[in-house]
Amino acid sequence: MTTATAVSADDFEGFYQACFAPTVLLVYSFTADMGAAQDVTQEAFARAWQRWQTVSEYNDPLAWVRRVAINLANSRWRRIRTARKYLDRQREEFAPDVNPDHVMVVAALRRLPKGQREALVLHYLADMAVEDVALQLQVPTGTVKSWLSRGRSALAAILEIEAPKVATPATQQIVARGQARRRRQLAATTAACLLAAALVLAVLTSWRPFAAPDPLSPTPTSSRPAGCAPDQVPADLRLPDSESEVTVNVFNGTAVADRAANVGADLTNRKFTVGTVGEVRGEYAEEVAVLRYGPAAVGDARLLEAYLLNEATIEFDLQRQTDDVDLIVGGRFKQLATPTEMRQAVAALGAPQLPPGTCRKQ
Repeated sequence: MTTATAVSADDFEGFYQACFAPTVLLVYSFTADMGAAQDVTQEAFARAWQRWQTVSEYNDPLAWVRRVAINLANSRWRRIRTARKYLDRQREEFAPDVNPDHVMVVAALRRLPKGQREALVLHYLADMAVEDVALQLQVPTGTVKSWLSRGRSALAAILEIEAPKVATPATQQIVARGQARRRRQLAATTAACLLAAALVLAVLTSWRPFAAPDPLSPTPTSSRPAGCAPDQVPADLRLPDSESEVTVNVFNGTAVADRAANVGADLTNRKFTVGTVGEVRGEYAEEVAVLRYGPAAVGDARLLEAYLLNEATIEFDLQRQTDDVDLIVGGRFKQLATPTEMRQAVAALGAPQLPPGTCRKQ
C-alpha cells in the first residue's frame, strides 16, 4: 500500500466513524425503519469508499453520502410500493396494522414548532439547500440554520434516539461491501461486453445484401398495442421514476402577481422540468388548481395530482399529442405537498386509470 493510499484510507475511516450514526438517524427519520436505515446508510458509505478519491475532494462529502442514502431509501420505497400493489391484488381486503415506528416519527414531527418542522422537511426530505429553504420560508439564512440545529436535537430527544445508540459497523465491513459491489459491477460489464460481441457476430454471419421491396407487396401498417380498438388512443399510465421526467407548463389563473413564477420555482426545487410559465384568463378563483394533459402524460399527471393533494380539477384532452402537463394555479392554491405527503396521496389515489377513449400503451 502506498503512502497516499494509506492516508486516503485513514481519511475515509475517520469520516465514516464520525458520520455513520448521524446519517442513520437522518435516514431513519425518513423511513421510520431502523433496520432499513442502517442497511441503506452502509450501502451509501460503501459507494463513497468506491469513489473516495473523488468524493473526498468535494466541499461537503457528507452531503453526497446523505443524498445517496436518501435516493436509496426512495428506491426502496418504490419497490415496496410496487410489491404492495401486487399483493393487494392477490389478497382479501383487510385493515393493515399501523406501523408504530411510522406513527412515532410523524407524532414527533408534529410536536416540533412549525418553523423547525418545515425547515427539516424542506432541507432533508425535499433536498433543498439552506439558502433555498430560507427563500421558501421567507426568513434569514441564519434562522434556517438555527431551526435545523434545534429541530434535529428536539427530534432526537422526542424519539429518544442518540448517536451513541446506533452501532457503527467496523470500517472493514464497509470496505468489503464496496469491494463486493465493485466485483459485481465488473462481472456485469464483462457479461455485457460478451453479449455485445455475440450480437455483432450474429449480425455479421446473418447479413444479406439489401433487396428493394416488391412494389406489388402491401405496405406494412403501424402496429397498435394489443387490445386497442381502431378508435382508441394509447395512453401512458406509467408513473415516472422521478420528478425530472415530468415537464410542467405553469399558468397563473389568479390576480396575484408572479404566482406562476413562484410555483414554477417550487416545482424546479422538486426537480420537475418546467416549460412555459405565463398567465391565463378564466374563472379559477374557486379552484386549487387545474391539470390539463393528453394520453401521453396520464402517469405524469398523477404525480402532479398527488403533489396537489388530490385537490386539482382534471381536464383530459384526448386529442393532445404532447407529453407535458399544464398546471393552472387557482385562487385556493396554498402550496405544494411535501414528498412525504405526496407519497401518501399517491397511495390514496392508487394506480392511474384509463381515461375515456384510450387503451393501455405497452
